[in-house]
Amino acid sequence: MSKDSARKLPRGIRRRGNSLVVAFALADGTIERRALGPVSIQYAKEQRGIYQREVSEGRYTKAKSKTPKKTSYRVADLWEPYLRNYRNRGGKDEGRLAIAWNHLKPKFATQRVDDVSTDSVERYIAARRAANLDNATINRETAVLRAMFVQGAKVTPPMVDRLPSFPSRLKENPPRKGFISDLEYGKLAANAKAPWLRCLIACAYSFGFRKGELLSLRCSQVDLLNRWIELEGEDTKSGEPRKVKMTQEVYDRLCACMRGKSSDAFVFTREDGKRVVDPRDDWYSLCVASELGAYVPAKRASGKEYKCYVGLNLHDFRRSAIRNMTRRGVTESVAMKISGHKTASVFRRYNIVDERDLAEATQKIEAGSKVSIPAAETDTKSDTSTYAHS
Repeated sequence: MSKDSARKLPRGIRRRGNSLVVAFALADGTIERRALGPVSIQYAKEQRGIYQREVSEGRYTKAKSKTPKKTSYRVADLWEPYLRNYRNRGGKDEGRLAIAWNHLKPKFATQRVDDVSTDSVERYIAARRAANLDNATINRETAVLRAMFVQGAKVTPPMVDRLPSFPSRLKENPPRKGFISDLEYGKLAANAKAPWLRCLIACAYSFGFRKGELLSLRCSQVDLLNRWIELEGEDTKSGEPRKVKMTQEVYDRLCACMRGKSSDAFVFTREDGKRVVDPRDDWYSLCVASELGAYVPAKRASGKEYKCYVGLNLHDFRRSAIRNMTRRGVTESVAMKISGHKTASVFRRYNIVDERDLAEATQKIEAGSKVSIPAAETDTKSDTSTYAHS
């Protein structure tokens, strides 16, 4: 270390790497900083004094700001680093991210990172809204884009020098409040012909497992002897393992699904032995057959007509299971362990209250009253007189 570098720097002089930077006030009170390079402290002191005299005499010329060099990276280059980081953090919903990126690609993939602006993101949002996309979907897509930029700014060397200011999230509709009653579940169970589908809806209706948790279930995770289902942490959204005791119906359905399979085989497989990956078409057909869903005419953004499914969805089982558990006396903490909710606030959002709950609450209030209150006496004549003159 040189003697110069070891000395305490005077007021107004700072070190930036091997360079010395002098700071001084301009006439309007703002602070100007000039990098001088690898010079001596004495030289920096003298140069700072020169700048200060120029300011006082009105002769100082501000340094020209350097135009930042544009990065050669395209937005598409940010996808792989973002996805790799997501996987390393144990992300469980990679498929949904890929869907969002596929929608973002046509607009942003070939754009230079530096050319993405608030305006370009707002124009993308406007185009998606014009295509009748719901706000929640658009928010997920722009959130993926923003996360790609944030991760690109964190890598070394940085792929993003400037984070664009993203627009505020669009207001979303309230969360779905659909749930399945016992009667509706009975219709679904009666119309579900495939063993895997009967078993899937039985598990979902009883315990509120997520679709991905069920479809990734292997026979080794099901203990038929002691009647336990064990979800591994790598398959749950929270990353935490869960263990649930089977109901009799779930036990019977699982026995039918697992018969003749090895321990590493998937529980939910089709008649040809292939793993069930996407059960949506089977679910839609089941709901239509049970008169709990329907196909309605719709149009894509391109104007092409198609049949759109409306009605119950698989996630309604999750709300139904939580609702049933709490109404049947399962404590909130135990129900959360079964469903896999980490926070009580989200759990309670799934715990749907309907008109029947409110009516039952009134009955309980009346039944619990211990005080006998005489019926109120009404003066019919005076009441009639009052209303007649009002």
